[in-house]
Amino acid sequence: MSALDRIDFEALGRELIAFRRDFHKYAESAWTEYRTTARIISELEKLGLPVKFGPEIHTPEKMFGLPKPAVMEACYQRALSETDRPELVERMKGGFTGCITEIVGAKPGPTVGVRVDIDCNDLEETDKPEHVPVAEGFRSVHPGCMHGCGHDAHAAIGLGLAKVLCALREELCGKVILVFQPGEEGLRGAASLTARGHFSQCDYFFGGHVGLISGPVGQVAASGHDFLASTKFDVFIHGVPAHAGASPELGCNALAAAAAAVTNMLAISRTSQGASRINIGTLNAGTGRNVIPAEAEMRVETRGKTTAINEYMEAAAKRVCEAAAQMYGCTAETVYMGGAGNVVCDKPLVDRVIDVLNTVPGVTKVLPDVDFGGGEDVTTMMADVQAHGGMATELVFCMPLKAPHHNGCFDVDEKVIPLAARIFTSLVLSVSSDPIQK
Repeated sequence: MSALDRIDFEALGRELIAFRRDFHKYAESAWTEYRTTARIISELEKLGLPVKFGPEIHTPEKMFGLPKPAVMEACYQRALSETDRPELVERMKGGFTGCITEIVGAKPGPTVGVRVDIDCNDLEETDKPEHVPVAEGFRSVHPGCMHGCGHDAHAAIGLGLAKVLCALREELCGKVILVFQPGEEGLRGAASLTARGHFSQCDYFFGGHVGLISGPVGQVAASGHDFLASTKFDVFIHGVPAHAGASPELGCNALAAAAAAVTNMLAISRTSQGASRINIGTLNAGTGRNVIPAEAEMRVETRGKTTAINEYMEAAAKRVCEAAAQMYGCTAETVYMGGAGNVVCDKPLVDRVIDVLNTVPGVTKVLPDVDFGGGEDVTTMMADVQAHGGMATELVFCMPLKAPHHNGCFDVDEKVIPLAARIFTSLVLSVSSDPIQK
């Protein structure tokens, strides 16, 4: 009988699903996860765990893509009204969300890092009655905020891991650094935490994501490849306003410049070196029908199969924006909002993950790796672990997808939550008790 057989995962699953639904109902986007973090801290404290949070875990100059001050303040006040731990929220004011805990085992051993992310998408959730969160009463109550990528499940999985490891401390060797990361969407949060040195001591590091691959719960990938390196930046076009009828020649049309930039960014020549992507997610400009638009703002992202390809796309996009602005007598300003590079998962650790997955009840099919198909700023943490001599991998916990990620109809198959918590626990116990020989 293994140590994990003593855990009632059916009862744990019910508890974790309740956490997930709570996080989903009170969805909070990047750098505003005040209530979410406070709830997580409260649960960790019930386990007797020390929790680090607030400014002490962050690097302010690396907190990219912070919301505008008015938005930040509104979200802060909202959280104060929705939590029974306002003193925790107050310590996080300014976007210092997320938290880190350490679980120390009874025996000496290596240091293992596990990361889960907790932010939602800037997305309006469907109100269709067949949507489970609608039918079950946990649809997001925050307009424009929805867990459309499964991070509500990730937060619940992290709490499940903490609960099980605390129950199995006598079997645990070394310690586990468990991080509940803010601001993954837009690739914003990992840089702030990583720069503080939280993960440089990790011998092993695990990340994981639900969904991505549509398949039955129980199908699990031990690693991912082709994480797309990505850069997120905002572009501000500054022009000159004028009367659109009486004196249009006195104006410099920022909207026209932005429109030219959009069409030409989408026409950037691709490279033969690998996959590349570009998207202009928003374009806002102008103040009235009869006014030459003086300002325009775009939210842009580039991606590439490698860091070099992404840098090629980023440089080309910025060059296009500068040229389009100049063509209309305007100026262009770019502001970095986030990003992450590509990493390769460590084969010795992936091999161990495969071995462990084949022993976990509920795992029905093991995939050595999958094409990740997008960016993930867990790669920032993974690269830091690897740079300091550790090993890292990112798992994918498959589940049936009713709708794509980042879609208002997206939902989580909740059976994946206790299974993922069991898998993470099994991996931690394996590498801590039987270190991988390099």
